Amino acid sequence: MQAPRSLPIILLLLVAAGAAGFGVYQWLAPTTGPTPANGTPVAQAVTAPVPMSPQEALNAKFDGLSDSSSHTLNDWHGKVVLVNFWATWCAPCREEIPLLVRLQAQYSASGLQVVGIATDETSTKDVKDYLSKMVVNYPMLMGDEKVDRMVAGFGGNLIGLPFSLLLDRNGHVIKLTAGELDPKDADAMVRAALAGLPVSASPAATEPTPGTTAK
Repeated sequence: MQAPRSLPIILLLLVAAGAAGFGVYQWLAPTTGPTPANGTPVAQAVTAPVPMSPQEALNAKFDGLSDSSSHTLNDWHGKVVLVNFWATWCAPCREEIPLLVRLQAQYSASGLQVVGIATDETSTKDVKDYLSKMVVNYPMLMGDEKVDRMVAGFGGNLIGLPFSLLLDRNGHVIKLTAGELDPKDADAMVRAALAGLPVSASPAATEPTPGTTAK
């Protein structure tokens, strides 16, 4: 019996469909690394940024947004340093700035230095333009690709903004805070740090540092 003339066409369509399916599978399949001698592919692992050492983190340089100089956190060695990581697009960050301005004004004479590090993935000019519309009484630095490694070097994880860390007068981490600072908690930890007390001390248990105002 003679085979139907449509059979070759059907076979060609099946072959084409199989090839297309294999191509889609290859496109969707996870990327693998080099295939070893035994023929078993090895999936490539995503490498996390290598944390800086604490000393490297203290000496990481960032450009100043209010001057033409580069700065490190070691520039304020001998002070209690409250470092705030923020971005112009982050609403809680913007709402937190007045609190940081107040802390700087209230406790600077006692040895507090607030430092802001902008983490915007934008131009320095855009951040400067934003800051020009605000009253900020503490130095602002422009972050770069080192920020994640810097925070990791202090024992933190910069997975959200705002993020703050408090350093004692010798550059040691006292406290890490993910999210917006609570005004009362911020006052308590700053006052305790300035007095050399544990940051968990309540405001009532902390004697006012000279030059500060008791709550």
